[in-house]
Amino acid sequence: MKKAYTLISALMLTIAAMAQTQTMNVKVGCVTYQFPTALTGEMTYSGGGSTQTIMGNDLATGDIDEMSVAARGKKSDNTVNVSYSDAAPKVTIAEEQWADAGSIDERATNQQLFQSSVSGIRLNFQMEGVTHVEVESVDAYPIGSGDYPSILTFRAADGTTLQTGKDYIVTTFPCDLYGGYRLSIYKDGKVAHYFGVHQVTEAGQYITPLDLDESELEFDAPDAPLVEEERPELDKKTKELLRAYKKNPTDENYQALYDQMGVRYDKVVARKKAKLRELEREAHHQSLIDGMQGIVDEMVTNREERLWQRFLSLIDSRTDDDTTDEWLVLKGAWHENAYIGYTPVTNAQYKVFKSDFTYAEGQERHPVVNITYQEAMAYCEWLASKETKHTYRLPSEYEWILAAGHMPKDVAMNSNHVYHNLNIIPTFHLTAQRIAV
Repeated sequence: MKKAYTLISALMLTIAAMAQTQTMNVKVGCVTYQFPTALTGEMTYSGGGSTQTIMGNDLATGDIDEMSVAARGKKSDNTVNVSYSDAAPKVTIAEEQWADAGSIDERATNQQLFQSSVSGIRLNFQMEGVTHVEVESVDAYPIGSGDYPSILTFRAADGTTLQTGKDYIVTTFPCDLYGGYRLSIYKDGKVAHYFGVHQVTEAGQYITPLDLDESELEFDAPDAPLVEEERPELDKKTKELLRAYKKNPTDENYQALYDQMGVRYDKVVARKKAKLRELEREAHHQSLIDGMQGIVDEMVTNREERLWQRFLSLIDSRTDDDTTDEWLVLKGAWHENAYIGYTPVTNAQYKVFKSDFTYAEGQERHPVVNITYQEAMAYCEWLASKETKHTYRLPSEYEWILAAGHMPKDVAMNSNHVYHNLNIIPTFHLTAQRIAV
C-alpha cells in the first residue's frame, strides 16, 4: 500500500512539474495568447458561454479558433504572440508574416491588444504577381521581433501571389517612421523599392504609403545595389506642381512645390539610410559603414541648405545652349549667366597654360592636382584673357554643391552626364567657372 501511495505521489509531482513548463495556447485569428498552465486556474464562462475568462482576460468564445497545450517558451507561428506570466504580458510580432493569417482587428477579442500595443501598414496592389514585400524602418527602430526587429517580411501563401485590389495588413509595433521606411516589393523574380517618409504608426491605427504610384516603380534584380546610378527623374506629382507654379507663380503654388521638394529630398535621405543599414548588416569593413554614415549625417545636417539649392535649380528655366561643350548651366546660381565645368580641369588643359607643368604618362585626362590656390586663380585669369565674351573664376563652395546636386559619393554617375569618365563629385580640385558678360 505504501508503494502505491509513493507511485501516486510521484505521478502528481510529475504532472505538477509538467504544468510548470507548459502553456495553454489560445489562437484568436492572427493572435496567439499563451497562458502558463500553472497559473490559469479555473477557466470561467459568462454570457451564456459567449465569453471565456482566463487569468482575468475575457475572450469571446466565438473568436477562438483553437486551444492547445505546448512547451512553455515555444512561440507559435502566428503573427502576434502574447505571453502571460506573473509579470506584465509580453507581446512579440513575427518577423515573417503570412497574408492568409488575416489582420488583428478582425476579431473583437483582439481589439484591446490592437488599441494598446499594435499598429500596421495597409497595402493594396493593383498589379499582379506580387509574391512578398519587405518593410524596414531605415532608422533601425523596432517594428517587430526577432534578430532584425527593424525588418518584417509579408508573404502570400505558398505558391500564390497577393490578390489585386485586396487590402493586406503588415502588422507592426507602433513606430516613428517620419525619417523613413523602405517597402521592397517582390514581383516576377525582381524587386522595386519604395521609400515612405513623414509617417508614424500609432497603436490601433494603420497607415498607407502616401504617394505610392505603381507605374513609377522600377523593378530590378534582387541583388542590385541599393543606390542611385543617376539623379532620379521628377515624379508625376512634382512635375504637376512645377507646371502649376510656372503657369501661375503664386505664393501658394510656390509653397506647394517647395514642400513636395522636401518630401523628395527626405526620400533620398531614407534611401541612404537604408543603404547604411544594409552595410551595417553585411559590410566587411568598418570604413564603408563610416563613409555612408558621413553621407547620411551631412544630408541630414544640411537639409535646408541642400533643399533650397535644389529648389532654386528646379525653378530656374534656363537650358544648356550647347550640350556638346564642356560647360554646364549652373541652374539656381546667383549669377543668371553662370556655367561650371562638367569635370575638373585636366592635366592636358592645364599644361597649355603652364608649359613646364608635368604629370605621369597616360594621365592627360586626369584632374590636375598639387597646385596652389594662386596658381588656380592664375589659370582662370589666363582663360579670361583669351576672350572677351566670358569671365572665369573658381566656383564657391555653394556653387560647387549646387552643380553636384544631392548625389554624394555612393553613385557612379551625376546628372546623367559623364565626361571622359570623370565625375565632378569626388574630385574636388580645380574646376573653372565661366560667367557671360
